[in-house]
Amino acid sequence: MKINFKIILFSFLFLSGIIYFWQTSRNKPITQEVSTNKNTLHLTKEQREAISIEIELVSLKKIHTNIELIGETEAVPDDIMDVPARISGRVTSVYFVEGDTIQKGQKLAIIDSPELANLRSSYLVAKSKYNAAEQNLTRISSLVKMNLAAKQEQIDAEANLRVIESEKNSAEENLRANGINIDNSSTGQYIVYSPRSGLALSRNAIPGSIVAGNQILSTIANLSNLWFQAKIYENDLKYLSEGIAADVILNAYPDLNFYGKLEHIGEKVDPESRTVHARVVFKNQNKKAKIGLFGRAILNVNERTGIQIPEIAIQSYQDSKYVFIESKPETYQWLEVSTGSTNDKMVEVISGLKEGDKVVTKGAFELKAILFKDTFGGGE
Repeated sequence: MKINFKIILFSFLFLSGIIYFWQTSRNKPITQEVSTNKNTLHLTKEQREAISIEIELVSLKKIHTNIELIGETEAVPDDIMDVPARISGRVTSVYFVEGDTIQKGQKLAIIDSPELANLRSSYLVAKSKYNAAEQNLTRISSLVKMNLAAKQEQIDAEANLRVIESEKNSAEENLRANGINIDNSSTGQYIVYSPRSGLALSRNAIPGSIVAGNQILSTIANLSNLWFQAKIYENDLKYLSEGIAADVILNAYPDLNFYGKLEHIGEKVDPESRTVHARVVFKNQNKKAKIGLFGRAILNVNERTGIQIPEIAIQSYQDSKYVFIESKPETYQWLEVSTGSTNDKMVEVISGLKEGDKVVTKGAFELKAILFKDTFGGGE
């Protein structure tokens, strides 16, 4: 039998073409499907039942940038005052205890002071000499007018009066400098009065104890307002200005906000910490804040309108940020977004979302796991 090689060759080429076309047509739909649907996830009934998904509708909101300053509380200098003994002696009586509310002019303690007795005695002696010298000058001046005394006697009397007057003034000043009333008393009893109203922060006086003139018996303070002394990092200075509102949160009261304002921004940068001093004045609600407590001041700046979503909705992939939005029931789109500042677990979305989008918050991580498992063929 004679073989026709042309027919065999033609048949071989024909069959090869059919096989190539079949393989090409078989692979092409799979490639197109992955390219088209790789950012879309359709949940099966079983997957939807296994995942707890929560949706939040995107809307425009007022957004602030929060600047946080670390610092500690301090009394307002004009609202706090030390009460010294002023004069050495023995404490005979004390009329207050630490924590008392004190009124201005209230009697705090009595001190029996030999030093005070000497000061008062010196003043009374100088006063008596002055009165005598003054009367003597008046008498001699009258005699000079009647030509019964020489002019020189009047001059000497005037000089003597000036000397004695200076002694009296010096004795008065010694009493005044020690906060002692100028009167005709000659006793050594000294009564300590409160120079201002406020809270007695301390008591350093015990009946029977000996005190020095510079010993502080108590500190009286009005703690209705306090200062929060803090530091501003130089990168945050561009956002801040004096007068803006601030919330002071103390470590002792993490759930309580003390409302105040940024009263002062310093003029000098600390060369070591690269910070600038800041002073926040705040209201001491119910007198809970204490002097010396550490905490932070939160300042809301750079107000704008934008989109914020919960931090839990943001998913990271290959150095980019993504979210899931629900396009229709059980169908979710994987979208790349650009993010801005994060405040109180809320993230600002600069681009990628629009008002009205339905963003997946709870359950986003589980959706990501399913998406990438299906994309890479793990679900087959």
